[in-house]
Amino acid sequence: MLTLGSRFWLAVTTFAAIGWLVYVLSSGGEKFGTLVLGFLAVAAAIPGITLVVLRDGNVAAQGAGAMAAGPRSYATRFPAAWPALAALGAGVALVGLATGGALLYVGLAILAVTLFEWMVQGWAERATGDPAANQRLRNQVMYPVEIPTLAALGIGLVVLTFSRVLLALPKTGSTVIAIVVASAILGVAVLLTSRPRLSSSVLTGVVVAGAVALVAGGIVGAVAGEREIEEHVADHGEEAGEAEGAEEHGEGEKEPKAEDGEGKGG
Repeated sequence: MLTLGSRFWLAVTTFAAIGWLVYVLSSGGEKFGTLVLGFLAVAAAIPGITLVVLRDGNVAAQGAGAMAAGPRSYATRFPAAWPALAALGAGVALVGLATGGALLYVGLAILAVTLFEWMVQGWAERATGDPAANQRLRNQVMYPVEIPTLAALGIGLVVLTFSRVLLALPKTGSTVIAIVVASAILGVAVLLTSRPRLSSSVLTGVVVAGAVALVAGGIVGAVAGEREIEEHVADHGEEAGEAEGAEEHGEGEKEPKAEDGEGKGG
């Protein structure tokens, strides 16, 4: 059985190993980033394996002390994936540090959000002895922050990924794709309205499938690059008018110079 401490460090090891593999394949074996992620995976694996062997110190003694002290006054901890997200953020930040790109700031943002959420959850778990009251308290504090933030991030992700798809396709193809996607969204909305008792698993599957397809299309579009966009060419009539105006302006400047020459000669 994995202990709490070993789960954290083994999660860090897993994400570092995945990041190492992805970085090696995508960068062609760049040495600096490969060494950083490799050492991170090894360094996280050492305490993870050690905590598995030692059972987080002395679990038996801890259990005996807890039994002597009596039952805890607060409820069981809420299920959360904050250790895994923290490991993901650390891995992304290290990859960004090695490559010198914007991934460093993305990783730091993930770490900051994870730390904040983790602190609020730890406070809510020990607020009262009622788990339902603790959950309601946590939701009252975090929902006004989480829901608008997630909505804004979701809208931004949809706009960014869909724009990459439309810019990568030809002009006619982007128009067709835009019409098809709009029709699909309208069809799903009609289906949900006509059958309001659909199970949550079906709704979750539809949303996840659409999100995965959109993100995958955005990645492919970003890799393919934007199509060539034709530059706007001015009308020939406008160009002719501009040329005539330039000639008249030039003649007007030359006439005073000729008069000055005649005056000097006289």
